[in-house]
Amino acid sequence: MKAIKTLAGKFLYATTFLVVIPIILWLWAKYTEEIIAFPVIGSENAGWFLLVCGFLLMIWGMYSLKIYGKGLPMNAFPPEKLVNKGAYRFFHHPIYWGFGILITGFFVLTNSASGLWLATPITILCMIALVIGYEAIDLKRRFPDQTISTFFELPENTKEIPGIRQRLVSLFLVTAPLLLCNFLIARVIENDFHSSIQMQLTLPSFTQNEYLPLLGLGYLLVTPFLIKTRQLLRHWTLAGILGLGIYTFGAFLYPEVVAVYVAPYNSMAYLAPIFILLISLRAIFKQSKGLGILFSFITLILVILQLSYTYSAVLSLSVSLIIFLLADNYFQIWVFLKNMTEEIANSWNEWVFGNVRIINHGFYVGLGSFLGILIAGMLVGDFYAWGILIFAVVVIIFSALWAQIIEGSEKLKRPYGYYGALVGIIFASLVVWLMGYNVWILIGVISVTMPWVQAIGRFRCLVNGCCHGKKAHNPDIGIRYYHHRSRVCGISHMKGELLHPTPLYSMIWLFLVGLVLLSLWNNSFSMSFIFGLYLILTSIGRFVEEAYRGEVQTPIIKGLRLYQWTAIISFAIGIVMTCIPVNAVITTSSFGWETVLSSVCGGLFTTFAMGVDFPKSNARFSRLV
Repeated sequence: MKAIKTLAGKFLYATTFLVVIPIILWLWAKYTEEIIAFPVIGSENAGWFLLVCGFLLMIWGMYSLKIYGKGLPMNAFPPEKLVNKGAYRFFHHPIYWGFGILITGFFVLTNSASGLWLATPITILCMIALVIGYEAIDLKRRFPDQTISTFFELPENTKEIPGIRQRLVSLFLVTAPLLLCNFLIARVIENDFHSSIQMQLTLPSFTQNEYLPLLGLGYLLVTPFLIKTRQLLRHWTLAGILGLGIYTFGAFLYPEVVAVYVAPYNSMAYLAPIFILLISLRAIFKQSKGLGILFSFITLILVILQLSYTYSAVLSLSVSLIIFLLADNYFQIWVFLKNMTEEIANSWNEWVFGNVRIINHGFYVGLGSFLGILIAGMLVGDFYAWGILIFAVVVIIFSALWAQIIEGSEKLKRPYGYYGALVGIIFASLVVWLMGYNVWILIGVISVTMPWVQAIGRFRCLVNGCCHGKKAHNPDIGIRYYHHRSRVCGISHMKGELLHPTPLYSMIWLFLVGLVLLSLWNNSFSMSFIFGLYLILTSIGRFVEEAYRGEVQTPIIKGLRLYQWTAIISFAIGIVMTCIPVNAVITTSSFGWETVLSSVCGGLFTTFAMGVDFPKSNARFSRLV
């Protein structure tokens, strides 16, 4: 009987990932084709090439798992041994790499803009989430003393001299994404320049040569061979990849600000952005001041040349400097954010007036609610101000009811749960519909502001100790909780231990999601699509975040935490929502007293609900701690 159940499970697993999911992706691309305004990139030859290469890489990875791992590529039925041969000698997760290449080829072959710009990136994000939020943790649990080192591995964080392989691999890891990013951005912006800040540098005519940008690429090619330690080479590689990620993300969402618009006679294909040149220069400076001075002159010439190709030298230089500072100082920025997070996590303060207690963490969520309603009201106008407030109140009530069912206990009299808020959207929509409001407008604008509200609300989580992480073993990652009122100390009994700063993980992800949704709003996407993408992106983030959370009261079902399952469900609902045809509605932005008043009311209500309790009472919903 057990053998039959195992065989049936393997069949269902294989059917889901090899048949059902690809069909869903195809249908999703089909029914959202008219929504995606990005250009079609179609090529029969390129499509077939990518599709076949991706398929062969997948087969090679599966074969390697079967032969060397004595198992199947199934998380539910994993291989018995850790595999570091075959395809896994060259790549981490070759099956996922193969599938990403395969679906890219398929959508290029079928001329699907939605498939290429929507389904493919979301699929890649899902595969990354599965690796970080499950597979990496599971591998470490099953093979605690074994690791996999691949050919395309980042250099080690040591002072040793890098070998030729490390240099070539680092060069590939920076230049390959650079060329891909340049190609994609060039196809998206199509030299359609609308910046209000236009200022071109005028240089002699001989500098206006389409081949001169190759000098920047040559500069980039030389850099890894000048770096003398693996630690510095690793930093250069990571900073370059991160800088390209920031640049591409910004160029897709806000091209008129971030993208480098070059004159028609220049090609973006082999343009080395200024921030990459600066990252390379700083790496050279760190090991040799003399060489750094020489390359400073070369960098200055290349920067001036590149600025002369752009329509807006001021904007291009400003954005490049910001990206350089963010990318090259990523570790220092992370340490600063982590340390601030730990300070806030131990900042509990309370004031008791008779039977009433006011807790300082309530001010964070009150501020978030105030700003959320204020911004939403400004986007859609005074007419919707009270509808937004009522919607918010209903959602908060349902988040309390949900958490009471899932987590409520003698110690947790008034918890709150995010997925209760999502359920509350259904009832809130019904209420505002009965009041005569356009429900889709309210859902759309609240979806745009919700990531920012949630991110601010995570400060409450830090102070309260809810949503805390599990144990971390790296002091550069973990934070410690000491306050006796924190749930970490009172319920989970992890006082003083290094824990993953999961609220900080959430804040960073929600900040990025907020930028995406705001861009969709500014570009007049339909409200159903905005809401659907909100569900999709927040679900991906929550799946990963939940894997590193350590709350003892959260049930674990079939190897996943409860809220990882709910994230999968809300992700599926999000896909359906993006396919619902809802006409884009043009709303008038305005700012009046009704928006301000409703924002103040919403802020006060949220502060009371989540920051004021009755410590002497034992009734349900009476105490927050």
